[in-house]
Amino acid sequence: MPTVPLEGFHVVKHALRFAPQLVHDIRVQDLDRTRALAARLAPDIAQELLARAVLADVGHHTGVEATGTLPPPDLTPLTRRSAPLVLVDSPRSPGNVGAVIRVAAAAGAAGVATIGPLDPWHPSVLRGSAGLHYALPVLRVEAADLIGPVVVLDAGGDPAATLPPGAVLVVGSERDGVGPALRARADLVLALPMRTGVSSLNLATAVAAILYRDRA
Repeated sequence: MPTVPLEGFHVVKHALRFAPQLVHDIRVQDLDRTRALAARLAPDIAQELLARAVLADVGHHTGVEATGTLPPPDLTPLTRRSAPLVLVDSPRSPGNVGAVIRVAAAAGAAGVATIGPLDPWHPSVLRGSAGLHYALPVLRVEAADLIGPVVVLDAGGDPAATLPPGAVLVVGSERDGVGPALRARADLVLALPMRTGVSSLNLATAVAAILYRDRA
């Protein structure tokens, strides 16, 4: 099975919390420092982390790294869901996609999917999500794979509209927005109300605002 580097305490912490069977080769720079860090920030996984850790040279500043196995693709959110599936159309920034995954996991989204060449399991995306890829399905898809109401988030949309339960919430890159193909498929285009003169929000901030505003 393909593997990915888990770089940093928070990435390893979340992977251990949500998918411990997929975490391997946990390496720590200093056992006492890791013990103190885990006791303060993640006591629920401290015992397992320390029991499985081996001393090694670690590049990350937190002194903790591991190797993660990619989970089998969970395609369920493409066809059956009770919470929104967040779809990022042609993203360019790995960090922004990671931040969206982090927000989606916190808000209880059904999953996060991307369209385009960026690998949503790239190590830079994993760092941006703090390892919360392991808390929900994260997929790369094609537009043809999508089923259900398609809702596009765009500044030109209706600020009074709400996100239907189980919708596909489509967001675009901060530079280009949602592409014309997905705009054409939209059942609804909604916007966040913003103060006059403010033209945009950070991608993850906008996703967070919509998911929490319209959370059932």
